[in-house]
Amino acid sequence: MNAAKFLGRASIGAAVSLMAVAASAAPALADSGSAAARGATVASTVSRQFTWGTLRAGDCQQTNGRLTLSSDGTGRFGADTLTYHTHRQDVWHATFVFTTAAGTRLLRVGSLDSPGMSDGNPPPVYHWERTFTFDPGLYGAISAVSQVYSC
Repeated sequence: MNAAKFLGRASIGAAVSLMAVAASAAPALADSGSAAARGATVASTVSRQFTWGTLRAGDCQQTNGRLTLSSDGTGRFGADTLTYHTHRQDVWHATFVFTTAAGTRLLRVGSLDSPGMSDGNPPPVYHWERTFTFDPGLYGAISAVSQVYSC
């Protein structure tokens, strides 16, 4: 047999052998991955919401206040605010106090401030959101949230 035919047959044989090895290895890798996935723990994030109705401070108003706390230690507050009688850029200032069921103060966040607001006829509504972080270890102990506000 000449060298070219031998190398050609050897290459085909090597390719078939490699394909056989790869085919037999694939299920083992898939099984290993499946076993690892079955044994893995997946961390899930849980969240709770606190809401406020209409609040007023001076000539300002907040509606649709919604604070979302996530068990991963992130929080988000969003609201709609407006001012009735000013052209000088009123700002809604919101501070949040987090307490346990027994009333023990755990955390204070803020001031979270609205954008500057001006009046109009009708007054424009300013929707805004602010994010913050907190110690995730406190999440389970938080029972109530109060908003301290001014404008």
